[in-house]
Amino acid sequence: MKNLFKILFAFAIAATTFTSCIKDNDFDMDKLKEEQRIKDSVEKARVDNIIETQAPILAAYVAENFPEATLIDSLGIWYNISEWGEENSYTYSFGSNGYLAAPTVTVKYTGKLLNGTVFDETEDDKTATFSLAQVIPVWKIAFFPKSIKLNGIEYNIGGLTPFGLQKGARIRFVSSSPWAYDNVEKKDQQGQVTIPENSPLDFTIEVIDIK
Repeated sequence: MKNLFKILFAFAIAATTFTSCIKDNDFDMDKLKEEQRIKDSVEKARVDNIIETQAPILAAYVAENFPEATLIDSLGIWYNISEWGEENSYTYSFGSNGYLAAPTVTVKYTGKLLNGTVFDETEDDKTATFSLAQVIPVWKIAFFPKSIKLNGIEYNIGGLTPFGLQKGARIRFVSSSPWAYDNVEKKDQQGQVTIPENSPLDFTIEVIDIK
């Protein structure tokens, strides 16, 4: 896992409880909310523009290399699940703090650039084990379910499948760059660029275990 640990991503937060000793008149909450709304709007516009720009590049790549894939248009992610794995082998849920609990997964995987260059992979019969809290956004989108129920309320999580990836699942996905390393250039220990900035990526993952 040379590259997947490099970026942390806050993904799919369900209603959390915020407490503070600061009195309401010490700051303007409405102003704070509006500033955040503007920031979110600007960021969404940036991401949407990149997804739209990269869409024909990914479509051409998928047509030639991955014709069985299904497109999630709003995300610019193509995917195919060749093995669904063991049903109910893992249940995704929220932790006591209200955040989505990130399981620990053991996987075999390969990550490629669209030019076919493999930038990261598990070698031979080896596996990699890590928490999903430590990986890039598209891995979370791939693993987590579309929604989770809590106290009778269904929360949208934004994953690809109804129940999330299970033990034994096999998935391949091609992602636009905002859900990968975005505008960050990744280098190896020798300083050579392994993933150029704004690179769409192609991953194949086999889930050996999840807990």
